[in-house]
Amino acid sequence: MHDTSKDIGCNMRHGNISRPIAAATAGIFLFNLQTVTAFAPVPQSFVLHNPRAAAAVRGALSLSSSSFADEIRQPLPSPKVVQAVESLQRSGDNGKGGVIASDVAAAAGIGLSEARKELTTLASLSLGDIAVSSESAELIYKFPNDLNQALSENSNKFKLRDVWSKQIWPKLFYVIRISFGVALLLSIFAIFSTIALISSSSSSDDDRRDDRRGSGMGVGFGGNPFGFGGIFGPSPFDFFYYRPYYGYYGQPYYMRRREDPEEMGFLESTFSYIFGDGNPNGDLETRRLRAAAAEIRKSGGVVTAEQLAPFVDPPQLTYDLDDVNDASLVDESYVLPIVSKLGGEPDVTDDGDILYKFSDLQLSATTSSADALEAVGLPLSASSGDIKRFLDSNGINTRGSLEKRDLLNLLIKQVQDESDSFDDTFAVEESEYTFSVAGDGQKFFAAALGVVNLGGALYLGNILSSPALAGVTLPGYYGVVQSLFPGLLAYAILYNLIPALRFAWINNQNSQIKERNKNRRKWITLVRSSTGRIARKLKVAKKFSSSIRRVDKEGTLYDTRQSFSDESLRRESDALNDFDEILKN
Repeated sequence: MHDTSKDIGCNMRHGNISRPIAAATAGIFLFNLQTVTAFAPVPQSFVLHNPRAAAAVRGALSLSSSSFADEIRQPLPSPKVVQAVESLQRSGDNGKGGVIASDVAAAAGIGLSEARKELTTLASLSLGDIAVSSESAELIYKFPNDLNQALSENSNKFKLRDVWSKQIWPKLFYVIRISFGVALLLSIFAIFSTIALISSSSSSDDDRRDDRRGSGMGVGFGGNPFGFGGIFGPSPFDFFYYRPYYGYYGQPYYMRRREDPEEMGFLESTFSYIFGDGNPNGDLETRRLRAAAAEIRKSGGVVTAEQLAPFVDPPQLTYDLDDVNDASLVDESYVLPIVSKLGGEPDVTDDGDILYKFSDLQLSATTSSADALEAVGLPLSASSGDIKRFLDSNGINTRGSLEKRDLLNLLIKQVQDESDSFDDTFAVEESEYTFSVAGDGQKFFAAALGVVNLGGALYLGNILSSPALAGVTLPGYYGVVQSLFPGLLAYAILYNLIPALRFAWINNQNSQIKERNKNRRKWITLVRSSTGRIARKLKVAKKFSSSIRRVDKEGTLYDTRQSFSDESLRRESDALNDFDEILKN
């Protein structure tokens, strides 16, 4: 399998520039050199022999001074990238470790190119430091410990987004949600109070004095127009005022964890009944890339399309892919999105099979213990007790392992033993849609009141269109209801129509989701039970696999924390050492 990084290193050797310097120069140019130069001056000799790199330096320096307009146009880092960087930094070197693009891509579930762009933006906004590894020429990003605080201090745009997403939008969206319940109650009140007025006004004076006819409608403008509170007992609308659905004292609703559907108030459940609760698979792409990156690293950086199938939307298994003698054309285009985003390269074996190599993903600045914790789903900040409980639950003997270091070594060994097997791989499945997370009682009331509202609107429309009210304008507030009646009718129809259409759409979507999930599980079974073509591909892929290469965060060729004089002294010292080595030889 061909390694293009060697060609780059060979082609970059010029005159007095040694191989490590040339490789670093290539790495800097390929991995966005202008990012480095935006934070500290780069020694002229570092880019003198590469005009294209020098042009990148000049372009980067022009970005170092930004106006207010530039700050408005500057992109902001993704919240999931910020979270991934904070977790990675906490996990290494006692909270002072740097991060590289491949680790961020694997942790955040994004593509490699996107990770590099996000880290560039993040370093620019947080005034972080960037170093160039002397061995791999990989850019190592180092950020302040309190990254969110640093971003808020250096970027008004980030601070505004943080305030909007954490303080303003949750409250505003809560008001929007309950407004649909308020609108339903107001619509019912407007419709039935107008019906009560028209019905009472149509009666004669003698009829109004007749107790039997007066009690028939149960309305009267001296009291409750709906007739509740009398022989019918307490108003059912008391339900909306007495139940403490909206939160606890001192703890607003929008700050609570949404776990128990019964915690949702009726007013808010109306919105849930009409529009649902969002897409449960909004993070599907992130979960796919994160799982694929973990599988690739576990497999040594070389995988087959069948290994990646459980993380994408593979085709239906209409023929035997495992049959060595099957001459059918194999289409592996379904893995191309993951391959392109994670920097994979296809390679054809002597048997005509296609393997995918991910060299960049095999670079990591994290420790083996961090990789092991991530592989088993434990947080990077897991305590000794958490690790011990996990090992005990999996039947691993922890006797004599008292220190966290000893427990981590056991965990690392366990992960390495399982890395050769596909048995612990699970498909990234889609979650099915739910009609509403509101409680059954709340959904019943939301639906029942919607039907009542629609029935009242149709009845009021029949009354208003009668010949007796032709050309008649109702007085005061009721005249406003009369003028707004088309809107009230449209609201009543849509209130019932939207949930009905959404119910049918959800059933159709869920049936498709079940089929896709079932198909992904079939691919896992196929790989696990393979004895033919797929087994042959896996065997060859294992031969080309390699362990993760650790990036030395201390052995750096250049660091933005170094001044020009420090860099010059270091380079002079290195040159003298090289000259001494030449004299010795």
